[in-house]
Amino acid sequence: MNLRTTIWPLLAVLLSAAASADDANKFILEGNLSAFYASGNFVVWDPEKTTGGKPAMSMSVATTSAAGKPADRESTLNVITRAPLSPDGTFRVEATVGAPRRVYFYVLDAIGHEGQRYAPTKGNAFILEPGRLQLHMSRPGRFFIEGGRYNDAVYNSWRRSAPYLQAQAEYDELLEAVEGETEAERRARTDQAAAVFDTVLTLETEGRAQVAGTHPDPLVRRLIIESAWLGGPWLLEALRGLAEITPDDPWVVDRLAKTEALEAKRAQERKRFAVGADIRDFTAENLDGESVRLADVRANSKLVLVEFWASWCGPCRTEIPHMKEAYARYRDMGFEIVSFTIDNDREDWEIASEEEQLPWANLGMGEDADAPQAYNVTGVPKNYLVDSNTGDILAKDLRGHHLDEKLDELFN
Repeated sequence: MNLRTTIWPLLAVLLSAAASADDANKFILEGNLSAFYASGNFVVWDPEKTTGGKPAMSMSVATTSAAGKPADRESTLNVITRAPLSPDGTFRVEATVGAPRRVYFYVLDAIGHEGQRYAPTKGNAFILEPGRLQLHMSRPGRFFIEGGRYNDAVYNSWRRSAPYLQAQAEYDELLEAVEGETEAERRARTDQAAAVFDTVLTLETEGRAQVAGTHPDPLVRRLIIESAWLGGPWLLEALRGLAEITPDDPWVVDRLAKTEALEAKRAQERKRFAVGADIRDFTAENLDGESVRLADVRANSKLVLVEFWASWCGPCRTEIPHMKEAYARYRDMGFEIVSFTIDNDREDWEIASEEEQLPWANLGMGEDADAPQAYNVTGVPKNYLVDSNTGDILAKDLRGHHLDEKLDELFN
């Protein structure tokens, strides 16, 4: 028997099998972002290896280079695949993947059609899985991905439902100012928008809870728990249900224990930061590197609004113009604002601050800093109105005209 005639067919079979395995595990994602960006780099990255598996609020890690300068943002990420946007705004990324898992995408170095630069939108989570997927984006931060079984189960099952889409559309419409509306009409619209936004969050929670508690695939249940940014009783119940069907999964056992401990801690923290409780002092730096102490701001004011925000937080950014109006109206009466950003990347904070031009103490940064840790900030926006003299919390989570009404009441 000729050895060559035996080996070559065998080698061809092995190579064909390897190619078939690669094809079966191949991930391809395509899309068109020309409506939003003139240029940029589409980057898919793994949060587990970048942030150690922190919640979705942690989306980047600030580091420095060997020369002591801020590191390039992409160098801080565990990049899975990337591609520049083509001149026509399209992109195509691909990779060989194993088990489906939660990942994120950024559009880095993004430039708009008028030359403006954009910080990457946070929270762009999806499931990395084999197959050909398509990204559809209606605006930065608002998107869905079709073509993947796990993406459909974890995200599209509730995000593409008629009630959710209807509520989102209603909320977007209510955010738009109406020409000629009176102050009373504006306040009514603001209240209605807040109510509809609560409906959006409720529909998301209910949708996730339904999938996490009933889906026959344990991996789908785990992925929807991992990708959740809204906690609550449903999450603990979902983990307990998953522990029943996968009792030996170390991830489930560990996550359940941590969630039970966290819920107990949060119950105590809610009491500690209730209206009437004492505020906590902190010191932080502004963008110029100057230290600002909350106690010093209190010493020169009558009321202080302690505001936690982030560049990627839509509701936070929407509220800033109104906060500016309230600040201008009441500052001479003794009203001050102290903002603290939970952004983990300084460039994000700088870009947002440049866009917003905050006229009050603008401090930072990071969710692990002393201030958000002291106030147990697990999400933004979050604020506390404080009596500067006594340090008592007078109100919290004041938005829109509710801030105006409270300031009117206290100053007048």
